[in-house]
Amino acid sequence: MRKLFALTIALTTAARIGTLHAESLEEKKYWKTQSDYINEKLASANKACDAKLTFDWVDKDKLRENAEKNKNSSNGVCGSIVDTVESLCRAGADEKAAVKAKITAIQCGYANPRTLDLKGTTLKYMGNNQEANFGDWAKPWLMKHL
Repeated sequence: MRKLFALTIALTTAARIGTLHAESLEEKKYWKTQSDYINEKLASANKACDAKLTFDWVDKDKLRENAEKNKNSSNGVCGSIVDTVESLCRAGADEKAAVKAKITAIQCGYANPRTLDLKGTTLKYMGNNQEANFGDWAKPWLMKHL
C-alpha cells in the first residue's frame, strides 16, 4: 500500500511538472549531437580557463523549435557563449582568474531579445542567432559582471 501511494505521488508530481515527456529516438540523437558539439567547446574552455565548467540546456523544445525556424542549430545558438567565456580566459591572467572564480556552470536556451544573467556562479544565456554581433554584446557584459 505504501509503495502504491508513493508511486501515485511521484507520478502526479511528475505529470504536474511535465517530466513524463519521453524523448523519441530522433530527439535523443539530435540532443546527443548538439551536446557533443557543446562538449567539445566546453573542453576547450575548461582547458583555457583551468576550470571545470558544466553546461545545461534550458527548455530544449523551445530552443530547438526556434533555432530550426531560423535555420540555426541549438549548439549554434549556445556555442557562442562558451566561446566567449573561453576567449576571456585567453585574454589574460585577470580575466582567467575572474572566470575561474565566478563561473562554474553555463546554461543556455532561446530568447529574443537575448539576455545574460549571472546568479551565484551560474552564467545563463538566453539567446538567438538573429541578433548580430554577439561578441560585441556579450564580452562587455561579462567584463562588467566578472
